[in-house]
Parts: sequence; structure tokens; C-alpha cells
Amino acid sequence: MSLYKRTGALLFGTRLKRLSDKFFTDLSKIYRDQDIRFEASWFPVFYLLSSQKEVTISQIASELEITHPGASQIVTFLKKKGFVQIAQNKEDKRVKKVILTKSGKEKLHEIRPVWKALLETMNELPGIEGKPSNVLELLEELEKEMFRIDLVDLVEKKLQFDRFLEKIQIVPYTEAYHDALMSLALSWMAENPGTLPENVDWINRIHKAVYETQTHMILLAVHLERIIGACVAAIDSDTKTARLIFIFEEGQISDHIIQVLLDKTGFELAEKDISEITADVETANSNLLKLFQKNNFKLREIENGSAASFARLYRTMS
Repeated sequence: MSLYKRTGALLFGTRLKRLSDKFFTDLSKIYRDQDIRFEASWFPVFYLLSSQKEVTISQIASELEITHPGASQIVTFLKKKGFVQIAQNKEDKRVKKVILTKSGKEKLHEIRPVWKALLETMNELPGIEGKPSNVLELLEELEKEMFRIDLVDLVEKKLQFDRFLEKIQIVPYTEAYHDALMSLALSWMAENPGTLPENVDWINRIHKAVYETQTHMILLAVHLERIIGACVAAIDSDTKTARLIFIFEEGQISDHIIQVLLDKTGFELAEKDISEITADVETANSNLLKLFQKNNFKLREIENGSAASFARLYRTMS
């Protein structure tokens, strides 16, 4: 696998530049093969003047989405080549008009057939299995997407979230976390009515359930000494099964934290010789369903609750 494929989006800009360089290399060769001396960088001004008798430098800057000095530099270069001339607007002498010279008009006449052939060819590119290529449509979609998103903001938020995740610890329940866990459970029930099973007696006897009868195992996701999530495993030693219950602080639930809790809980339950684990997930929560499916959970049944319907999932422990 090449470096470009291995690095994926990390070389996104470089890959776009490679495509751009290849296109301009091919285009330059086409001009050379047709014995036409023309550079791709001249195209925008020639194209604008192909449909208009004159354009201002401000128009060129606006059309190319570049600065006024940048547009002025291009025009100055073409003027030195003898293709354009610059004239002042009679009504406003501050406005500079760009007009094709005789030499420029001859060059335009010379290159127009190449433009026509190139445009028709790009619109008729052969695709896979003889189907028409949609490369231009894909390019337009890519442009729309890249201008739609704020990449800087998204990456900075991701970095901030990653730094947050680095400080999360998965620890077993201890008495020191009792009050914080009770507060978390109360908040979760208030915000998510119906997501907990009917039998939540373990909440009233956490110490006994975890330490004495060992019918429950509780792992906590802790961030800077604050519990932001928990996975409660209700264990049935007779059937060697365990039912998982997840509770989270509002706004802190994430696929990453659930994944870490699942991994750690699965390992601990395997050590206890548990053969099957189950979990109930709201059918409306597609992201969480996909996450459980990724972790080899299968659908056993759909259960309709008073507030929502749940998918009862199970996974056989290997």
C-alpha cells in the first residue's frame, strides 16, 4: 500500500495537488503538441475576455477570488507579453480596464478549439465498466463539502476532546465513590426515564451487591475525580450470564467511553467465567446499536417499553 493510501486524510492537500499537477502537466502537453505557446495561469483572464470586451482588475480579482494586487500582477504579466492593454475608465480614472490586444485576440482564437475539445472530453470521460464518468460531479460535491465545513474548528474540538479522553480512568467501584454514583444514577434516571430495568434494587444495596453477594460488578469512568459514566453488570452466577446497564453524566456519553467500559467489563466478566452478556439499547439510538454490533452483540428481541422500544442484545463470551 502506498504512503498516500496509508496516511489517508493526512496527505489530503498533497493528493489534491498531485491531481492538479497532473491535470496542468497534461494540459501543457496538449498545448505543446498543438504548437501553441500558452500557460495555464493565463487562462482566467483570457476566459473572461472571451465573453466580454473588457473587464476591470476588480472584476478579475472577484471572479478568481484573489486579492486586487494578485489580479493586478497577472494582468501586468500579460501586458508585458503583449496580450492585453490597460486603459483608464473615462468616468472613474481609478478604475483600470483590461482589453485584449490584436495579439491577444489571435491567441484567443488559437486556443479556443483546445478549450472546446478539453471541455467535451472532460464531460465524456469513460468510467468503470463502460459507464460515464462522474469526475466533474464528484469535484463539485467535494468543493461544496470543503467549503461547508469549518475544518479548523472541527479539528480543534477533536483535539480538545482527545485531551479530555486521555484524562479518563476506568476504575472499580469503591465506597469512596458511593455518593457520586448515587447522584449520577439519580440524574440519569431523571434525564432518561425508562432506560433502566424495573429491578434496580442494587442501587439501595450497592456495598452488599458488590462486596458480599458479588451479584453486581460496577466499573466507573472517572475524569479528574468526577464520575462521568458507569457500567453496572448484574451477574447471575447460576446461568453464568450478566446484564449490562450504562449510566452517564449528561453530555458526557461517547462511543469511545462506552467502548473502553465494554472492553474492561468484558475482560473482568470473562475472568468470572461468565458465558453470555446482554444489554438493552433504545432502538432509536442507531450509533449505540452500531457500536454494540461492532462488538459482536446480536439481536435477541425487541421490547416495547412505556417510553421507548428497546433492542435486547446479547454476546456469547469466547
